[in-house]
Amino acid sequence: MYLHDEFIQCKGRGDRIEIFPFYDMHIGKRNCAEHAIRKQVKEILRRESLPNRHVRAVLGGDQLNSINPVDLRRFDFAELADWFVDSDADTTRERLSDISNQEVKRAVKIFEPVKHLIVGALLGNHEKSMKTKQNVNVHHAFCSRLGICNLTDEAVVRLRMKRGNSATTTVKLYLRHGYGGGRTAGSEPNKLQRMLDEWEDADVCLSGHSHSFCILSPKPVLYIPSTGKLPERLHHRYRYAANPGCWLYSHEVGASTYESMAAYPARPMMTLKIVIWPFWSSTVNGKKIERPKIELRSYSIL
Repeated sequence: MYLHDEFIQCKGRGDRIEIFPFYDMHIGKRNCAEHAIRKQVKEILRRESLPNRHVRAVLGGDQLNSINPVDLRRFDFAELADWFVDSDADTTRERLSDISNQEVKRAVKIFEPVKHLIVGALLGNHEKSMKTKQNVNVHHAFCSRLGICNLTDEAVVRLRMKRGNSATTTVKLYLRHGYGGGRTAGSEPNKLQRMLDEWEDADVCLSGHSHSFCILSPKPVLYIPSTGKLPERLHHRYRYAANPGCWLYSHEVGASTYESMAAYPARPMMTLKIVIWPFWSSTVNGKKIERPKIELRSYSIL
């Protein structure tokens, strides 16, 4: 587990924080929607230039497909991305003789423009498998070359937002790559609910791996203040959990893929972003207070 503090200096009450998660991209795989990833990177740069906007990105594991010919059970040349073989013969030979490093180079080049905005990268099961079975640490190489934090397989990120010299608010994120199991409509909400139950201190929980896009209904938490006069009504806050989905086409024209052979259902080509207003003003029991307002917004990646 990795613990991380992210400090954000705000100018005023109207400042907004936007966090873009990239889960399960599998760069190097034929059905990776790489053009959509590049489009999202450009959108992040565009939004960074907007006034009073603070943008961050989180890489949620399985950045790389990380399946080499040594992996006899899973490797298939037909599943390699077209860019492995779209050049002259010598370049193609070079790429095919060093598949893992080529994926790292490709991913680094894609995210180089926004590396200063990336909180860190989680370790996915694909990167983990290559490390344990082949003694090749592609995750470490990717994080080192890009100059970002290695968040291991799970991380708690504390966002500390400050306005001027006094006002400060905090939002806590729990991030993990996640685990699989279950193809029914209820399996993903159940996993997300279990995560919320376990990490009660987190305001937002994200989990991936299953490639199933899902935003759980906000969980209300009712409470009374620890000090002062008892309120006329209960106070409340919301906690959020989601699976940001994947950047893979479920069914691709041409040779068979791992997804089609396993008869996986088609996945929504959707992602989300976390939007935070750090100093949202509201009235509680006749008294004005400032506290973070959080939204999870979904949209198409195509």
